[in-house]
Amino acid sequence: MINTLIKAVKQSLAKKITTWVMSVLMVLVLLIVGGAHWITTNFYQEHLENEVEERLRAHTEILLAEQRGEDIYQYLNQLEAGKNSYLIMTDSEGRLLFSTDNVLTAFIEDYLEFIETAKVRLEAVDEDVMIDEVKMQMAFHIPHVWGAAVIRNDEGEATGYVFIDQDTEELNSARLKLLLLLVVMGAITLGVGYVLVSYLTRKISNPLNEMSQRTEDIAKGDFDIELYVTGKDEVGRLGENIRQMTIQLKEFRDSRRQFISHISHDLRTPITYIKGYSALMKDATQAEQEDWRRHLSVIYEEAKRMENLVSDLFLLTKLEEGKIQLEVAPLYVRSWMEALIESRAIMFDQKEITASLTIDPKLENTTVMLDSFRVAQALINLLENAIRFTPVGGKICLACYLEEDNVVFKVTDTGEGMDKKTTTYIWQRFYKGDPSRSRNNGGTGLGLAIVKQIAEAHDGFVNVTSEPGEGSSFYMYIKAK
Repeated sequence: MINTLIKAVKQSLAKKITTWVMSVLMVLVLLIVGGAHWITTNFYQEHLENEVEERLRAHTEILLAEQRGEDIYQYLNQLEAGKNSYLIMTDSEGRLLFSTDNVLTAFIEDYLEFIETAKVRLEAVDEDVMIDEVKMQMAFHIPHVWGAAVIRNDEGEATGYVFIDQDTEELNSARLKLLLLLVVMGAITLGVGYVLVSYLTRKISNPLNEMSQRTEDIAKGDFDIELYVTGKDEVGRLGENIRQMTIQLKEFRDSRRQFISHISHDLRTPITYIKGYSALMKDATQAEQEDWRRHLSVIYEEAKRMENLVSDLFLLTKLEEGKIQLEVAPLYVRSWMEALIESRAIMFDQKEITASLTIDPKLENTTVMLDSFRVAQALINLLENAIRFTPVGGKICLACYLEEDNVVFKVTDTGEGMDKKTTTYIWQRFYKGDPSRSRNNGGTGLGLAIVKQIAEAHDGFVNVTSEPGEGSSFYMYIKAK
């Protein structure tokens, strides 16, 4: 049973916190009560010893100054009245001369025996007063204080002894009431502390338990969960982080599934062509040169398509993982961009597209810091994308200008245009929301995703504006350095 309880405490954060806090509170209460017991015992004991000593000295002075008789004895009896004490006086031989009215006969023998002992000790140390304690059988009771003082004449000879037994019942009762009050307050503190700690730990542990259960579900692959944790404290922020993590994991899962689906489809198609035409050539009984040339042409184009797909995918993966080191260097943009336009001249001519280049006058004689090879890759992807969706006789404009702290590259076409839904997802790899973005257009579905990653590698971003039937404008912003 105890082992089960200990195991439950170890496995529960709330029980751990409750156990530790209650243990600390209990130790503090015990220290307070124990400290109060020790302080009050020593304080009252020292106070009584000093008081008894002063009274013994005062009584010896009275007995020396006054003639011993019934009057002086009555006076002593009145002085001790109400002090919860017992007083006796003996002669130098230890014979009883006087006792207060409250002294019981049964106690006198013990008192006389103490006086005999005191006589020896007082002579040995040459003192007039001796104080001692008598332990009580009752627990937590302050010891009685006994004291004896010698009465000396002018020659210093002992003529008698005064003895006082100070009862501590009254003081002990007050002390016990104080200790009882502290114990009750300590018990109330422990009770209130337990309730508060239990409430607070449950308030903390319940959301943690829920988050723990949800993370177990996430670990098993269930991302369609609802986590109800509110607040702006650490627990609330942790719950919000788990929610965001779940959303990202779900997006990653969906993206991975889409990626596998897209890559499987885009690879299966050229493989099917290659396999089919290869089978035709293998099984042909007669080799027609024209047919073979046509078949080989298809096989070559599909193999090239596969190569481009794998190359683009490899480049995009390296860009996303930040494994490509940019080689940034100063660059005059006009001659560089003219070369880009010229490199795609044949593609423009094939569709009779008019291409133009516009350079901001501020950049005519100014260098721009960028990786010319990677940015050229991005711009070529944008140009080829524009050529692909621009009809015969259309126009494409490549522009470069400054906007605030950015160098902006803009590619505008007079093609088909896109709706708002398409422009939202166009930068995702393999996105083919528009039927026109099919394999018949010759793209891999990765070009715009690569443009986005290259821009972000330069601390920039991308944008697109488009309307169906009115063409599109693609923007690539690069931080000016």
